[in-house]
Order: sequence, then structure tokens, then C-alpha cells
Amino acid sequence: MNEITLVENQLKRMRSMNKFYHKQFLIDVRFFFILGTFSLILSFNVVEINYILPLISLFGSVILAFHAYYLIFSRNYSEYLEKEINNLLNKDVFITHKLENKYFFPIQDKKIVVAKLGNDFSWFSFVTLFITFYGISLHAYGMYNIFTTLNGIYYFLFIIFLTLVTFIIGYWWFINNEGESRLSRIYDK
Repeated sequence: MNEITLVENQLKRMRSMNKFYHKQFLIDVRFFFILGTFSLILSFNVVEINYILPLISLFGSVILAFHAYYLIFSRNYSEYLEKEINNLLNKDVFITHKLENKYFFPIQDKKIVVAKLGNDFSWFSFVTLFITFYGISLHAYGMYNIFTTLNGIYYFLFIIFLTLVTFIIGYWWFINNEGESRLSRIYDK
């Protein structure tokens, strides 16, 4: 088997991984939207439901970020493989990575998980932020009611701690670019 065939097989594998995690992401977005909205509506009559709203939001954000984590990985690796094939052939045969960088978001730039702000802001970025703010709103509504109506101060503090840990690790990995930095250290060799 020649080098181009080997690289193309890896590219097919990465594109397949990308498709799978996009599909799973969309399934989970719908699931957490329905679960969150249903729980929110129930909370109007059963105030104790507010205890689970922040957990639904946090768990949903971690799961969706987990899918984004694989999408970012597969996009990075796919771009690397496409460039490798183009270099081997001495021409731009594969341009999907260029299209994705312009249409969705530039994979190598700093972003909020997969939302790029500034000149490269896109519909993809808007949808990502929209979903994020829905989760934040659900979380905040539940926390407000836990603190004011249910007087669950210890539970409230526990959720704040869990939220801070989740935010700090998410910031470190995604916004601080730790994940992509690890990949570029390998690609640059």
C-alpha cells in the first residue's frame, strides 16, 4: 500500500468520526433541550424540580463539549491529512479544510469551544452561543430558585463549586487552547 492510500484511509476515518460526533451532538442538543424545557415547565408547579435544572444544564454542557472535543480533534487531523495529501500530490486536490475554516470556524484560531468571535463570526458561532446561553439561563433560573425559594444553601454552594470546576477546566482546555496546542506540538514535528 502506498503512502497516499494510507493517508487517504486515515482521512476517511477522521471524516467518519466527524460525521458520527456531529450526529451525536445534534441528538444530544435535542434531548437536553426537551429535558430542560420539560423540567422548566414542571418547576412552575413543583418547585423542587429547580434542584435538577442546574445539573441538567451542567451535564448537558459537559456532554456537548465532549462531542465538540472530538469534532475539533477530527477537524484538526482531517486538515493535517488533507494538507499531507496535497503536498504528496503537489497540488490542492483536497480543499474541504479550507471551506470548513471559512464557512464554520477557523480550526486553528482561539475560539469559545467552536464559536469564533470577530471577523470570522458565523451562523455556526451564533448557534453555538445560542445553545450555550440557553443552558446558562436554565442553570441561572434553577440556582436563583434554589437560593431564594428552596433555601438550599449547601446544595447551592455545591452546585457553584461544581460549576466553577467545570468552567475552569473548560476554559483551560478550550479557550486557553490547551487541546489544540497539544495537537500542534505533534504536527509541528
